[in-house]
Order: sequence, then C-alpha cells, then structure tokens
Amino acid sequence: MLNWREITSDLPDIEQIVILSDERITDFRKWTLGQFLENDDKTAYGILIHSNKIVKPESFAFWTPFLITDLGVPGDYKGEDLAQYLFAFKEILKSYEHRFLLMARTSQLSGGQVFHFDFYLNGTYSRALSLIEGFMILLDSKNYLAASHLVRPYLDNFLRLFAAHLVKNPHEFANEVMKGKKVEKFFDKENQKQALKDWYLREKASESYPWINDVYKHTSDYIHFSSKHIYNPIVKVDSENSTIGTYLTKYDSDTITDFNRIEAVLVMIEISNCILKYAYGWARTKI
Repeated sequence: MLNWREITSDLPDIEQIVILSDERITDFRKWTLGQFLENDDKTAYGILIHSNKIVKPESFAFWTPFLITDLGVPGDYKGEDLAQYLFAFKEILKSYEHRFLLMARTSQLSGGQVFHFDFYLNGTYSRALSLIEGFMILLDSKNYLAASHLVRPYLDNFLRLFAAHLVKNPHEFANEVMKGKKVEKFFDKENQKQALKDWYLREKASESYPWINDVYKHTSDYIHFSSKHIYNPIVKVDSENSTIGTYLTKYDSDTITDFNRIEAVLVMIEISNCILKYAYGWARTKI
C-alpha cells in the first residue's frame, strides 16, 4: 500500500527515510531509498541516497514513507468497521515484502563493498519474508492461534539483529554466527560479563521499544500451552445453568475477533519497522 506524494508540494520531514520514484508505481526495482536532510544553517535541503550522493529533492517526482508508523484503530471504532481496518492493515503488511527487497538492494549497494554483516542481514531479510508470508496464510485461513506463534520468532528476528549492535565487532559477530556460534555466547561490549541471552536482548531492546516486553510475554502464551488454547474451543458460557458450550476445531472459534487479528498484524508491522530501521542505519554506516 503506497501513498505517493508530489515532492514539489509536500516535502518529507527532516531525517525521514523515504521511497523515491519518478512514477507512481509498485515496481520496487524502480524505487530509490533515501533520507531527507537539511544543511547546518537550515537554508537548503537534499536527499541522501546509498551512493553517498546528495541530490536536490526535485530530482524525483514522488515520495512515500519507507516505514509505516502510528497505525491503530480509533477509540470510537464501530464493530462493523473492524473488517475494513483488518483488510487495510494486512495490505500494509504485505507491502513490506517490497520494502525488505528494496532495503536488501540498498544495503548491498551502499559503500560499494560487501561485508559479513551484509550476509547476516540477508538472512534476516529472508527470514522476515518467510515469516510474514506464513503469518498471512495462517491468518487468512482463520487460524489465528497458529499465526500468533509466528509473532515470537519474528520478534526474535529483530532481537538477533539488535544483538549485533551490542557487540564490539559486528563483522566478527556475523562471521562467527555464520560458522554456527550461538548469539548467547557473545557479550555486551559495555558489560563484558553479560552474555547476550534472550532475556537480556529483550530487556535492552525494551529500553528503546517498551512494547517489546509485553509482546514477548503475550506471545509466550501462544508458544507454550496456556489458557489461550483452553478458551479457544469454548463458544458459549451459560452462568445461569452452569453449562459451557465447546467444540474442537482447527479454525478460529468465536472467541477470536478481528480486533485480535488486527493487534497481531500491527505488531508484525512494528517489528518490521524495527528491523528496517536498524538495517538502514547499517547502510548509512557503510557510506
């Protein structure tokens, strides 16, 4: 889902990462990824692209945000509108396939060199594409419980990328992980006694993204058998007659709503933003 804006009349925010194009097109191969900047005295603007070249904004006709943020359902929503919100948010999540492919191309081209960390990132991108695809298939087949399982490894995908920013030498880190060394065997460069255990990565990442702790704990209820699985087949509770209606199904019961599905989709989008933001930072470092 793209919302192209004319660059001559609607400039991006300063420091904003944007997709640039001469046409309103969905072909990511014709997009350019850049960042809108201003000079020190704030009298001129330019767009930094991966070749370390700053071009005038009017060098492109259109732009659209690279990261889709601040999504949500209004507090005064109507129940009958949830299906439309769900459809719109799923379309946005689908658009991240092209955003990842654009980021992969940009990070490879940036600086004109390829490092071990580029291969590490390629693994991150590939895993992201696979998990998004699986998540969407399961969600569309009314299998929310299985789809929710994939949110946890998707969060892990970001945390393992985040780990590279905690070590002293990201390239050595990437090379060693490629050889089979576990991330938990590395240590925080700021605390040489602290191994990069899953809980530590989660706590450190939560300093910048407080929602991560809640997502981690919430998705743990789907990874491990919990009350969420027990309540899924319950379709009716009659307190007056002390009866419970239940049935076994491989699909969602009525206890799963479109609001639940929307929450899961929005988390997937937000995790995608985290991955891509850190990946863009690497592309900037390479310049």
